[in-house]
Amino acid sequence: MKTPKSLNELISSDKETNNLSLYRQKTSKFRLIHQLLSEILGANIAQNIVVSNYKNSIVYLETTSAGIATGFKMYQSQVLSSFRKQLDPALVTVEMKVSPHSAALQSKRAKAEAPTIIKKSTRTIPDDVAKMFESIAQSSKGPLKEQFMKLSRLNKSNKKSD
Repeated sequence: MKTPKSLNELISSDKETNNLSLYRQKTSKFRLIHQLLSEILGANIAQNIVVSNYKNSIVYLETTSAGIATGFKMYQSQVLSSFRKQLDPALVTVEMKVSPHSAALQSKRAKAEAPTIIKKSTRTIPDDVAKMFESIAQSSKGPLKEQFMKLSRLNKSNKKSD
């Protein structure tokens, strides 16, 4: 029976065939690429660009906006020369594509990062309807009475907060 490998053994960088090590190296390259993009294009533009892959000396980028992709084309040669200096001298090209898949990822990320705000109900009911609910509640019994009383009080609590 084999014993489980330790975490250090799994992540060790001396093994070329180790998948976790390869993923770690690729992730660090992706982060470096994104950092370089932020320096060249600015943080506002770079936050709308996702590094999708880096293989065969080609960097693949994705964005959700055709405007961002068009703007990137103006800086493509500058980005490529910076990547060649700081990342890989054998880099062939940088490809940008507009991808709806990338849009889905960014919208999920934005939803995850955005704080959830619970808004107070702004619904109101007219006074005559509130009185009608109150009169129905007086002639009702049990849980139904409680629900109608809540509805009639809802109108009063909304008026107090205004």
